[in-house]
Amino acid sequence: MRRRSLWPAGAAMAAMAALLPRAATACAVCYGADGSAVLQGMNQAIFFLLGCVGLVFAGVGKLIWDIHRRTRRKDRFRLIGGGARP
Repeated sequence: MRRRSLWPAGAAMAAMAALLPRAATACAVCYGADGSAVLQGMNQAIFFLLGCVGLVFAGVGKLIWDIHRRTRRKDRFRLIGGGARP
């Protein structure tokens, strides 16, 4: 199998960047423009994802708490039903 050279693709991208410099510039978020709609949307997306991660962590914590409570309750009922703990 013959390997293809990446040189033509790299040359084409360099030519596009040289001919279209406006398309290669950074967006409003990278510049840090205050009040930009893109910046506000990005901030809302970040807070939404942080909320999702927080909900998952809360769910895992609740699961651990419930398992802990059930094991304590099981041990207590086993002692009441008779029989010593080893």
